[in-house]
Amino acid sequence: MSTNTNTNKNQNELGALWKKKSKAGMSFLSGYINDHDGQRIDVVVFANSNKSNEKAPDYRLYVSKPLESKTSAPTQANTPTKPVQKSKPVVEEVEDDIL
Repeated sequence: MSTNTNTNKNQNELGALWKKKSKAGMSFLSGYINDHDGQRIDVVVFANSNKSNEKAPDYRLYVSKPLESKTSAPTQANTPTKPVQKSKPVVEEVEDDIL
């Protein structure tokens, strides 16, 4: 009987999330979801620190992109001639306890 329950549970599952803390102490969720084709999409979830009203979402879900490693820094030969402005982070730090 538990096999049927597990089979139904696995058929309905879209993904999984884990609680984590950044080096700065910010709490967030990290994990994955599966799209309609079964492709895995890595995601992160942050509390919405800019909630302006009751209709605004409490949490925001983002596609997780791998961190750039130090080895991927541009070399002298392909460094742009004008300074490149760093873009603002997509997500600002939020409340420490999200759940």
